Amino acid sequence: MSETLACLVIDDPLLRPSYGNLNYKKLLQEMKEHNFFTEIAFIPWNYKRSNPGTVKIIAENPEYYSICVHGCDHLGYEFGGSDSEKLDLLALRAMWRMDQHRHLTGLPYDPVMVFPYGRFSSLAAKALKNAGFLAAFNSHIQAVDCEEVEESEYRRPYTEIYHGFPIFLRRYPKDKLKFADDIKNGRPIILVGHPGAFRRGYDGITNVIDWVNRQGAIKWRSLSYIAEYYGCKKSTPKGMHRNSSDIPRYIEACIRRFLCEIRDTYIDRSDLLANIYRRYFSPG
Repeated sequence: MSETLACLVIDDPLLRPSYGNLNYKKLLQEMKEHNFFTEIAFIPWNYKRSNPGTVKIIAENPEYYSICVHGCDHLGYEFGGSDSEKLDLLALRAMWRMDQHRHLTGLPYDPVMVFPYGRFSSLAAKALKNAGFLAAFNSHIQAVDCEEVEESEYRRPYTEIYHGFPIFLRRYPKDKLKFADDIKNGRPIILVGHPGAFRRGYDGITNVIDWVNRQGAIKWRSLSYIAEYYGCKKSTPKGMHRNSSDIPRYIEACIRRFLCEIRDTYIDRSDLLANIYRRYFSPG
């Protein structure tokens, strides 16, 4: 391929003017100045909580912004389980919530999954395929219930070893030297971060992006564009979500979202507090 596709993915943030260290207007300015694209990995549980002004920023700048699906409730390793019925329900519920968000805001979304904490089972891949997802993008491609992945799979643009469902590999800024291997092997460059990555400003990300842009013909696009570019196609959904009530899970999700937002909004603004949190409280 004569060009390399690339995308920056930011996990977790609500669609509000500012979330933690992330400001959507400021990030848009940085994207225009440094020539890149950002995909917001949006937690479906938040589908009723988006700010109209922030939605407008994303909707009016489709050449710079898009959103995709980040888990469902984002409760622990929710897609790492072995109960196929529960996984099917999670996948369908996540898609249903994203559809509701689109109806409420008018904002389209990319039907691709970013797994919470990077953990998924082989049955989760099957559930996503059955629910009509296009692909998944993850920090590794080994399912929690399977043996180590053969090295050859890491040289492909994506793997389909789990029920024929495409899973792409993404990397953190510290792994930037591996991006050269991605370019060499015809893989997309998927850079991942969280709102905390902007604690000291945007240079930590834009310096890596500038380096990537100097490596050749780099084309920054959405995750859906990238998946479709490599020939991925959605399956016809095999089921329909029924909006059932699960009060204990709902309460757990409420508590989890509240605590995560305290972390992102207050703790992550301090180097000391952030280091303490990651040392003693951060999962896995």
